[in-house]
Amino acid sequence: MRTHHLPIALLAAVLALAACAARGGTQTPAALRSHARPAALARVTVENRTSQALSIAFRPAARGGGEVVVGDVAPGAAGELAPIPAGEPIVLLARTQDGAELRLAPRSFELDATWHWVIPADAVFRPGDPSP
Repeated sequence: MRTHHLPIALLAAVLALAACAARGGTQTPAALRSHARPAALARVTVENRTSQALSIAFRPAARGGGEVVVGDVAPGAAGELAPIPAGEPIVLLARTQDGAELRLAPRSFELDATWHWVIPADAVFRPGDPSP
């Protein structure tokens, strides 16, 4: 006579996994959120006094990071952009439709700060630099 031990072994394995989960092996989404840190972000508003539409972007000041476009501002208009990283040095830049750029020196923004960037009508845009 042949006995089947597989269902008993399977039941034992399921019970062992359930016991591990009950001891805190897994966390619910609410528990995970309670330990999460909010992103360190700041806001930038741009007043574009030029006669050109501008795309606004940032790059990490340290090499190795990619560029992130955070918004567009029409000629003679002002606008609030998507949030930018706070607490780390970044380079803000404004780019014309033909690729010319106006870059600011690297700077860090405080958490939850709002900074207003006025781009004057006579701002000098230079050919874009492909390197970060």
